[in-house]
Amino acid sequence: MSALRLLPVLLVGGCVYFNALYDANREYDDGLEQLQEQSQVLARVHFDSVIAKTGRIVDEHPDSKYADDAAILKTRAELHTDKWESAAETAARAEDLAGSVRSRATAVGLRGVALRELGRNAEADSLLSVGLAGDLDGDDEALFLFQRGLARQSLGRSDEAAVDLEAAATSAELTSEGRLSLSIALRDIGDYHRSAELAAGLLVDANPNPRDPLYLHADSLAVLAPDVVDSLGAELLESPAVAATRLAAFHYLMGRARLSAGRTEAALESFDAAIAEASTSQAASHSAYYMIEVRLSRASRPEDVRALAGSYPLARRVGDSKLRARASRWQTGSEEFDGLISAYEGRGASAAEAVLRAAEVAQIDLYAPALARGGYLLYLQVAPESPWAAKAMIGALSLSGATPDAGWVEDRGAQTDAELRRRFEELPADDPYRVALAGTRDRDAMSDSMYVLAEADLDRRLTEIRMLFDPTAADTVPAQDQDEIQVEPDEDEIQN
Repeated sequence: MSALRLLPVLLVGGCVYFNALYDANREYDDGLEQLQEQSQVLARVHFDSVIAKTGRIVDEHPDSKYADDAAILKTRAELHTDKWESAAETAARAEDLAGSVRSRATAVGLRGVALRELGRNAEADSLLSVGLAGDLDGDDEALFLFQRGLARQSLGRSDEAAVDLEAAATSAELTSEGRLSLSIALRDIGDYHRSAELAAGLLVDANPNPRDPLYLHADSLAVLAPDVVDSLGAELLESPAVAATRLAAFHYLMGRARLSAGRTEAALESFDAAIAEASTSQAASHSAYYMIEVRLSRASRPEDVRALAGSYPLARRVGDSKLRARASRWQTGSEEFDGLISAYEGRGASAAEAVLRAAEVAQIDLYAPALARGGYLLYLQVAPESPWAAKAMIGALSLSGATPDAGWVEDRGAQTDAELRRRFEELPADDPYRVALAGTRDRDAMSDSMYVLAEADLDRRLTEIRMLFDPTAADTVPAQDQDEIQVEPDEDEIQN
């Protein structure tokens, strides 16, 4: 991505009453907004529209007092869509049409930007210097300094480049939007410290919402430069008179940075702190989401899942629809997992298949590998001769290296894996799960049918178990299968 693409510049003045130019200005602003929200596709749609509208003004009304404004705006839109050669040509046209010294300086500088992107750094350096010598808006000045710094860096003039980049970052006249965009541009060239310093100044007063463009940028910095963002968060927490919602947001950013750095325990502390500071904030909801994700990935016994039950409603208030859907799936999966484990804990071996299904839920819905492996191993201990033993062996072996809590189920690692492989090889050759694992070469219609029947039998067995606690569970069974279900009472029921 070009360093320029997210560095907006102020629009030059002009008569907003000319409809085409007014519409193009609004379209351009919409494009910048989409860029800040990291939606490149939608931004390009807006910029392409700007190019079309301003192009008509420049081509059809070159004598209009709006022509120079239109040419400059067209140049900016072309730069944002990587049309470097067209931008250079349009900028040269804008120089010819310029009706003021400011417009001419802006056009010259924009042509320098385009030439730098084309690799013509010496020419770019000269043009940008000419532009910077003129009367510019604050954001244009920062843009040209930034681009000249890049040009001089490419020319081997590192000291001069550093001066330009520092001046761009500390420009007193730079707007907040310009500071954000410059911070993003500095991030894109790997200057994380300068990028973070600019972001810090904005975060103190910004809307503390993880979906805000500033926080999306800070979040990306947390992944690229976690130590920098961790230090930044610590400094922000020391700011005087900080509102609870902002404190929560700062803790959230630190949590994301620490998670990216592999400091999981410290990340969890930050996420918990964010929730404690402002439990109704979006920062708390995002923190709850990532906290749940981490704790599920590390869960090694059923109690670890039960401990998260109260956190799902908060995570489900997260603003991002994809995260919200994942949190909802986790909650549903956790409730199903807990119900299945409770069924086994209440009835023992007579409800062994509940453990097998719980292991599948842990693996597929909860993304909890150690918990899933523990479930598969527990099932093999409780029901070693089960017709579904091969299914549990395959599941446990697929999660080799994930270790469940020793107080819940025994797992000796490589030794357990070797034993599982031996037991699997001793299974009958026509075991439906063994045949299914062997691949299509060894499968035929009969073996596929056996696999389907085995899965159907497991579903029926699970329905039997559920019916002991929930009579409505039978409603999920096809009518032709209901007559085959016979619920066996446990010993306590017989005695009573």
